[in-house]
Order: sequence, then structure tokens, then C-alpha cells
Amino acid sequence: MKKMKLVIKIGGHGAEDPKGRKDLARQIAALHKAGHSVVVVHGGGKILTRTLERMGIATEFHQGLRVTDAATRDVAMMVLAGLVNKQWVAELENMKQPALGLCGGDGSLVRARKLTVGKNGSKRDLGFVGRPHKVKTTVLDVALRGGMIPVVASLGVSARGEFLNINADDLAAALAVALGADRLLYLTESGGVWDAEKKLLPVVRVGDIRRMIKEGVVRDGMIPKLLSCARTLRQNVGEVDILSTTVPNALVSAINKGKTAGTRIVKGS
Repeated sequence: MKKMKLVIKIGGHGAEDPKGRKDLARQIAALHKAGHSVVVVHGGGKILTRTLERMGIATEFHQGLRVTDAATRDVAMMVLAGLVNKQWVAELENMKQPALGLCGGDGSLVRARKLTVGKNGSKRDLGFVGRPHKVKTTVLDVALRGGMIPVVASLGVSARGEFLNINADDLAAALAVALGADRLLYLTESGGVWDAEKKLLPVVRVGDIRRMIKEGVVRDGMIPKLLSCARTLRQNVGEVDILSTTVPNALVSAINKGKTAGTRIVKGS
């Protein structure tokens, strides 16, 4: 069995449910024990929203991105780089798997640029929101050589030294490209790519994505995700998988047995 570089982005219900988190940690540890180099990326949006509510801070989204003022950014650092990150580290350590918890701002891992979004000729400043601009993998390489699994929270630092909130999907893709990962795996509630008739597509080829969008085979929020996957695969990442957090042993089956309970996005047409 080929030993691979894997970047796993954890999202959906499995990221928050204690039982689901424990099962995912078991699978991630098993992949490492099988000889694969594993990097984990996580967000934590639902926990962040609940924490903001308890603190009396309003939540606003614009085009699917969280508008992040200074107060929201500080809470995001506390929740994502603190609580959620250390929960994952603890789960992996409980599986006898050493893990290193960090965020994109540690070890010069991710330099981010502030993000503004435009529509109909106008631009909206989202506050402390960024996208990965440069990735320096030194801290990940050190952790992997030391037998640890890096667990990365979705924050980065700007050229001005300000922490910025980063979409976890974008961060995972940037790390996968920088590492030259064999596989980028997204664990989601959707569990794969579904067509307009709500049928799961087992394989999607990059060369077919534009046609699928034009013909309405895929719609809504799946469109930007597929376009992001296409951009990633045009670089040096081998394959992208979108898997369900609720399917038993989905991660191990996809990597060690070649059985994907979701959608494989591959190069070609």
C-alpha cells in the first residue's frame, strides 16, 4: 500500500458531536499508524456562533462568509485556536497518537491577505477575514518527522501582524497544495456531490465540472466547492474526496481500501 500525504478537513456534525469526534480521531490515528502523513484542518463555526450569542455579540454572514469585527475575531481565536483545537488534540492523544495543535498564525505557517467581496460593482469589507496568500510548511514538516499529527485551526496572520479568520475549506486546500498532498479529504454533512435530482455522484472529473454547472447538474453551494476543488487539482494535489462524517469508517475505507462512501473528484475529463 502506497504511503500518502493526506490533508483532512473536518466539518459537519462529526466535528462537534463527542461520539463522532472520538470515532474520527480513531480513524485519523489509524491512518497515521498505517504509515500515512496526516495533517488535520478544522473550523468550528457552529460552536463559534453559539459562543458569540452567549457573549451578546451578533453574527452576520455575507455571501456565506462570516463578517468579522475585532470582537468576533478575538472570540474566534479563543474558540477555534483554543477550545476546538485542543479538543481534537485531546481526542488524538487519547488514541495514543501524539498531536500538535496550532493555527495558521503559528510558525509562519499561513500568511493571509484581507478579503473583500464584490457584487454588482460594489465591494464589502468583511473585517478580519482573509484568504491564504503564502504557506510555509516548516512547522508541519517538523511535526510530521516527529511522528505527530498537526491539527490546524483556520486562522492566519496578515502582513501587518493581524490575525484573520479563514474559511477552513480554503485553508485545507492551500495546505494540500503547499505539501503536494496525494489526497485532500473534506468531511462534510452533505457527504458528497449531489446532482439536481438528489443522486450522489460517486466520481466527478475536473474536465466535466464547467459542463455540469452550465447544465444545472450541480447547483447552489456545491458550485463554489467544486470550482475550488478544480483549482486545487490543477496544481499538485492528486485527488479530492468529499465524505460523510456519519458513514462508519469512511476515512479508513477511502484511503486503505479504496472504497469512497462519497464523491471522488479526480483529474481528467
